[in-house]
Amino acid sequence: MITMNIKYFRASILCFLCALCVSCNEDPEYFQLETYPDQMHISVSQEEIEFNKGIANQPALTFNWQKAVSPINAADEVTYKIGFYDTNQKTENHSEFIDLGDVTTASFTHDELNSIVSRWVIPGQPLQVTAQLLAIVHNKEKYVKPIQSTVNFTATCYEKYPTYMYFRYTDNVTGTTKTERMEQRQMGTGIYEVTLNVEPCSFYFLTTLEDYPAYGVAANQPEKPGIYKMDYVTSGTVNQFSTVEYGRRTIVIDTNAEQNNCRMYLPLPSSNMPWIAGNGTDVGWETNQPAGKFTVADPLHEPYIYTWTGNLIAGGEFKIGLGTGWGDQFFYAPAANEDPFANDTLLPYRLQDEGGDLKWVPTKSGAYTVKISLLIGDMYIKLFPVN
Repeated sequence: MITMNIKYFRASILCFLCALCVSCNEDPEYFQLETYPDQMHISVSQEEIEFNKGIANQPALTFNWQKAVSPINAADEVTYKIGFYDTNQKTENHSEFIDLGDVTTASFTHDELNSIVSRWVIPGQPLQVTAQLLAIVHNKEKYVKPIQSTVNFTATCYEKYPTYMYFRYTDNVTGTTKTERMEQRQMGTGIYEVTLNVEPCSFYFLTTLEDYPAYGVAANQPEKPGIYKMDYVTSGTVNQFSTVEYGRRTIVIDTNAEQNNCRMYLPLPSSNMPWIAGNGTDVGWETNQPAGKFTVADPLHEPYIYTWTGNLIAGGEFKIGLGTGWGDQFFYAPAANEDPFANDTLLPYRLQDEGGDLKWVPTKSGAYTVKISLLIGDMYIKLFPVN
């Protein structure tokens, strides 16, 4: 009996091992979401395109597709997302998906698409790009894998932000033309500036040392006081800016499509931040004090706007210093005892012996923000009550 039991046991083990080996040779089955066929059949308005910086804000490509229907319940809401990727390097080179809502068409500007594609290819070199459309089914009980549709197109990008720009100007008297390099205060922003001594002249801007592409002044200027829109020109006549200013000035241009403007402002004589002093403020007659310091809220887009907040005292005086002591340059009032609430004129800074020690005299007391603008064409001093 014992022998038979052992034989039976051995046979059972052998059968179990055989069954185990068979199961090991079979691929495991994992749960997979059901994939649904393309219902949208997305199409693109052009199969090949060269993005154009001169019309950066205008539509470049339009995508159209058919409405998708939920495979679970035809009443389910369906919304869409679109993303872009390098057809041959889709793992490494891809954009974020953009929510589109429930529309069945979407257009993108030259600037929008150039900003995406230019990260994957050098300017001027064609690249095949895939647009991937996802239909998102909003079913309350069951998750539905997004339905997808793709279309390819070939795009050629422009250089959006060259390292440098160039300021080319012609003296109105001598006719001499010179070129100065402009740099970005912060790389990758597309905002360029140069500071130099100017005389009455005409000028425009270049992306290289060649004649084109160039930025000239657009029609119907200025857009706002001191702010001039630009035209991007790749051939033909470049309409030039002009100025009658004398002295040291900073010229700044913003080449981003949403701004695309030129400004000129009065740079400070030193790196020291302006400060207010006088018995018309709670700072008193103390020079270069932290309590009297102005600040710049937006040094990238508005480096010419300075503000100080504190208490003003009616009947007292104040002026605005730019150095470290009384012997340095100041912003003075346009006339003695000028009320800053009544006259917002701001003249260029100067030394005291170049026009007298003229100070502002506020006629109201209280907490105020003093704001000065050094933008040529819109220089001012304004006071705003602090709520």
